[in-house]
Amino acid sequence: MQKQKLLFVGYGHMALAIIKGALNANLNQKYHFEITGRSPDRLKDFLKLHKLESYFTIISSECKLDITDKIVLLCIKPYGISSFNYIGKAYACLSVLAGTDIQTISRYIDSKGYVRIMPNTAASYQKSSSAVFCSGIQIELIEDIILSFGNCIEVNNENLIDASIATSGSAPAFIALIAQALIDSGVREGLTRSQSKALVRGMFDGFAKLLNNQEPQEIIDAITSPGGTTIEGLSILEKHGIRGAIIEAGHQAVLKAKK
Repeated sequence: MQKQKLLFVGYGHMALAIIKGALNANLNQKYHFEITGRSPDRLKDFLKLHKLESYFTIISSECKLDITDKIVLLCIKPYGISSFNYIGKAYACLSVLAGTDIQTISRYIDSKGYVRIMPNTAASYQKSSSAVFCSGIQIELIEDIILSFGNCIEVNNENLIDASIATSGSAPAFIALIAQALIDSGVREGLTRSQSKALVRGMFDGFAKLLNNQEPQEIIDAITSPGGTTIEGLSILEKHGIRGAIIEAGHQAVLKAKK
C-alpha cells in the first residue's frame, strides 16, 4: 500500500521539533516524508546536521510546488508563506504559523481541509501542549499527526489559537526565565551552579506531577505555613507584581501575533 505524502515546508527550530516528535511517534512508517524550503543548500545542511537524510525526499521549490493530495505542514515564518507557488489541491494543510488565519492561508494554498495548531518546541519530545482548530476536516483524520506534537485540545473558535500563545506557545520561554532566576537564587545563597540546576530541574519534574493532580492554589496552600519561609517569599513576589507581569507578558505576545 502506497504511503500518503506528508510535506514539511520549512526547516527551522519549530520544524525540527515537529520532525523529532513525528519520528518518535513512528509516523515515517505510515507517511512518506517530503521536505522543502527556500534555500536548497541550507535545507541539505539541515538534514545532514540532524542526521535526517534517510527519512526525507527533498522537493524543489524553485518553480512550482505540487501539493496534490498531500498533507502539507507549514513550519515557516508567517511572511514566508508567499515564497512558494503551490499548485494542486492538498488533502490537508496544517499550519503552525502564528497570527496567520485560515482565510489568509487559503489564498496561497488550496486544500480540502485546514488545521491550525500552536505548538511549542517540546513537540520534539511529544510533550507540547497545543490548541487545535480544524476547518473542512475532522480531527480524527489527521489525529496521529496532531498527537505526535503531544497533548492537544480542540477549540471551536480560530481566535483561540492565537490566545494559546499565552498558555503554551510562548510560555516555555517565560517559564525558562523563571527557572533561570531560581537557579541564580540558589547560587546567590551558596550552592554551586550545577547543584542549583539539579535541584531546580528536579523541582520542575515534581511540580508537573503536582499540577496534574492539584489546583495551583492547593499547591500554594500546602507549602505555605503561617509565618513561614514560603509566605515571606510569596509576599515579595506579590509586592513586585509578578502575577500581573506574567499575565501581561502573555497578553502582549498574543497581541504581537495578531499584528
